[in-house]
Amino acid sequence: MASPLSIRAGRTALAQLRDGGFDRDAFSTLVGASGGPKWLVLSQMDRVLASEFVGARRTPLAVLGSSIGTFRHLCHAQRDPLAALDRFEQAYIDQAYESQPTPREVSSESERVVDVLFGDHGRADVLANAQIATHVVAVRSRAMVASDARVALALGLGGAFMANLIHRGLLGAFFERAVFHTGADAIDFNGFATQTVALTSANLDAAALASGSIPLVMDGVDDICGARAGRYRDGGIIDYHFDFDFDAPAGLILYPHFFERITPGWFDKGLRRKPKGPALDRTVLVAPSSQFVSTLPGAKVPDRDDFRDLSTTERQARWRDVVERCRELADALADLMATGRVGAIAQPLD
Repeated sequence: MASPLSIRAGRTALAQLRDGGFDRDAFSTLVGASGGPKWLVLSQMDRVLASEFVGARRTPLAVLGSSIGTFRHLCHAQRDPLAALDRFEQAYIDQAYESQPTPREVSSESERVVDVLFGDHGRADVLANAQIATHVVAVRSRAMVASDARVALALGLGGAFMANLIHRGLLGAFFERAVFHTGADAIDFNGFATQTVALTSANLDAAALASGSIPLVMDGVDDICGARAGRYRDGGIIDYHFDFDFDAPAGLILYPHFFERITPGWFDKGLRRKPKGPALDRTVLVAPSSQFVSTLPGAKVPDRDDFRDLSTTERQARWRDVVERCRELADALADLMATGRVGAIAQPLD
């Protein structure tokens, strides 16, 4: 029977999987993409990873995420990640808006979700975790995109879109990457100006919220403690699915993803631009197969359009159905990890 999972790996990673099987301690890094509700197809797999990959390992792990990837990883870094994932999933699905929400209303709801995700002790757990080095990616806005005034921001984003069409690197005129991290040293990035900031109790919530603050949909987050003054927004603007142009610790990189394709930045949606970074060579991408996705409600991965296209009741019911259906993905991942057969079905990462 065909697996509901698609496994794709860079050249070095593929050779290692086929030669030595799946060894959790051969992985040094866990990457999580932006994507809002798309994460629901991974929520059951996250529970397997919490028990069988993150919690069972003997070696340190760097976790790197933007937006919803950040939120997922903040669950993994807590002492009871399964309870954190349960809280996060429930709070995320329970989002409800009376009508077309304002950015302030969406930001307020996101603040509630983050607060529920952390629970009573989660913040302290993340900051004190010596095994997991958490990396939260956001961007600091420049020029017109630093404004939350709708017209100015829309014009600025239009300029960023056009600049990105010419060359991805031109986004640096509009945004600066910010990496908030625990541990002594942050992962080094290439390609854009990047500031690194230590995560503390004074900036953890703000950094997490900024990492998922979608322009025009949510308010930016101002003047985060320890970071350069300015307005911070969704890390996915530059690092939507990541371009893998970073220097991760030695070892393989595990990338649970919503899709079999990788879109480097937010403005690359609809383009054919592919990631080119050297870290791809060590990356193992795990995603639901396109055939499996076709069997989900609506024949798609959940996305933000569901807020517009479905009533609150319909959306919540559909999302819960998707989560339940995706137990199949979690069971398949657990089996592949336990039997070491990941390499047997893995294909080259194009």
